Amino acid sequence: MSTEWTGAAPAAPVHRVAILIVGSGGNAIAAAVLLARAGHADITIMTKHADFGGAWLQNTYPGCEVDSPSVVYQFEFDPNRRWSSLFARQPELLDYLRDVARRNDLYKRTMFEAELLDARWSVDEHCWIVESTRGTVTAGVLILATGFLEEPVIPEISGMDSFGGRIFHSSMWPVGYTGAGDRVAVVGSGSSAIQIVPALAPRAAEVIQFQRTPTWVFPKQNRQLPAEEIDMLERSPAERETREVAVQEEEERNWSAIFLGLDDAAAKEYERLSREFLHEQIAEPEIRTLLTPDHPVGCKRPLVSDDYYGSLNAPNVCLVPSAVSSMGPEFVMTSDGDRFDVDAVVLATGFHFGGHILDRVRRRDGQTVAARQQGRPRAYKAISVSGCPNLFLVGGAAPNGQIWNGLFPGQAAAPYIIGALAHMRDHGLIALEVSEEAEEAWKAGADTLLDEGPTVIGGCLNYSQDETGHNKAAWPGSLESMRAAYAMFDPTDYIAIT
Repeated sequence: MSTEWTGAAPAAPVHRVAILIVGSGGNAIAAAVLLARAGHADITIMTKHADFGGAWLQNTYPGCEVDSPSVVYQFEFDPNRRWSSLFARQPELLDYLRDVARRNDLYKRTMFEAELLDARWSVDEHCWIVESTRGTVTAGVLILATGFLEEPVIPEISGMDSFGGRIFHSSMWPVGYTGAGDRVAVVGSGSSAIQIVPALAPRAAEVIQFQRTPTWVFPKQNRQLPAEEIDMLERSPAERETREVAVQEEEERNWSAIFLGLDDAAAKEYERLSREFLHEQIAEPEIRTLLTPDHPVGCKRPLVSDDYYGSLNAPNVCLVPSAVSSMGPEFVMTSDGDRFDVDAVVLATGFHFGGHILDRVRRRDGQTVAARQQGRPRAYKAISVSGCPNLFLVGGAAPNGQIWNGLFPGQAAAPYIIGALAHMRDHGLIALEVSEEAEEAWKAGADTLLDEGPTVIGGCLNYSQDETGHNKAAWPGSLESMRAAYAMFDPTDYIAIT
């Protein structure tokens, strides 16, 4: 993503709207639907993509599926009562998100293939002026809901341009490619890689996975739901609620123990369970050693899979505990000097976390938010940024906006934004801007809690740490604490602009 606006947007008529939402994934959909249902009719959505779906539009690799149970990974305001499995696969999730967008008339509100290039607050006009690849939009309110893991990390590998076979990031999967008959290198060992390796193994001639660092893996316990069970769940609100409550309670415990580090005994038990699962699945002691992390659970994102470990036992699958350091026309080479001849390379190398969009957002004083914050991203309650009137961050765009259910932040934040808009209407205000003192105080409180968690003190590299060593990703509390924080807008920490 380029971070420098050159002022060269295509000439086009200026489009004026009351509310502009940037993004087309689940959290953007949730914000748009709930604001519209609250009576805000003048909403436009802007997205660089060609359709709705976010991560589930972008990631189409074989084996792609959600890591949260489908019974909670959905909209509370528009649930799907007929999921086909406990953890839905990408095509079903994409269909669900598109269907919600379609039934709520979001398509007619949306500028597709319009990438935000620059957004700046006009002090004179009291609005956001947003330049995009499809022209200029001015908006009284700007909502950024651009996703947690959207911008791919493309590693710089010596000789990459000389490779003669297929090479692509996992989020840019070639249509129809199955790896059949190919020798495929999978670079990476995160959540995408552990889905891709077992999916390719039955078809590829060889799958070679290059792992720099192992992480903790837990059984997913996914299964297809028989037709009778699907029908029963559709007919029984009580059974659905029972399952939802049980899953949410378990996920809240996991978040608290693993990501926030608030329960050392529980975290140690999770590590024991993961080691036990590894021993059950991998018979070879040397391979088990290569797959055993040396960091505490939660330092990196823990993984869930029923078939990843098992796939490593296949004769055509090879685990290489080294990074790829160079490439040639027909091979990849590790930092240890080992050469592997391959036909295709999958870069399952992950994503930059969320807030890169703030490189393109300018405060009242003309500075970009990123430049002002100097490597320490922050936002009051993970939603409002000082110097940026009428700007609201939702989900991935928001520092500390991540919670265990990736579809929840948009649903949680919408009531807060609706409350802020009502406050401005009732008090005749042009805009609201959070104070810098409130922003700093909230971030300091978040750091106090998160600095004791494994992401910060665990001793590993991860996408959650900012340049100053603090956790820029996680919400400092439970999902229910996020719901409570956004339930009612409180103007106390905001500056009123008349």
